[in-house]
Amino acid sequence: MVQGKISSKISQLSYSIYGRKTRSFSERLYVYISLIKNLKTGLFRVVNGKIRLRNCASTGKLITVRGPLRVEGSGKITVGDHCKIWSHMGVTQLFADRGAELIIGEGTFINTACIVSASNRIVIGKNCQIANQVIIMDGDFHGVDDRDAPGKSDAIIIGDNAWLATRSMILKGVEIGEGATVAAGSVVTKNVAPYTLVGGVPAKLIRNLEVPNQNQDKPA
Repeated sequence: MVQGKISSKISQLSYSIYGRKTRSFSERLYVYISLIKNLKTGLFRVVNGKIRLRNCASTGKLITVRGPLRVEGSGKITVGDHCKIWSHMGVTQLFADRGAELIIGEGTFINTACIVSASNRIVIGKNCQIANQVIIMDGDFHGVDDRDAPGKSDAIIIGDNAWLATRSMILKGVEIGEGATVAAGSVVTKNVAPYTLVGGVPAKLIRNLEVPNQNQDKPA
């Protein structure tokens, strides 16, 4: 099993570097050296993840963190298996306030300079793609008329396989359906149906997306 995975990785690297299988000893040697470098980088990111996420309530297996991820708050943060969180070109921030909960599902990727701030509850599903500089914030922190008064908050739920494009913003009380896509720069203030593309300020339906075959028989 392990040997098969290594062979597959070598083949992928060969096509990535040369666009074909290797043809000489020097090409194979270069691919092996590249593989070792990749493994060392991956190991460093796993260790970095262990350090950066050490105060979380629960963390899964093989979480990779690139750069100085910032994790704050006295709430409960849970990160699932095989998540990738990048924080090298801009600091990504995860925050859960006292009594709040932030859950990130397995296989989800969060890119650089994102802010995920839970005052109530934020649930991000499995295998989601969250692009650079996305903001997910379920609370107002303070009132609008009386800025010394506490702000309103309401849970955010993001379904599996959702894609939040660059600089989109998800505000309190929103539920984003499975497989939905939020266009770059959008501000989402209302629920988004599964397998739809929304965009704009505030975000509105642009079109329906193709539903993968395995999900077509699921009840609405």
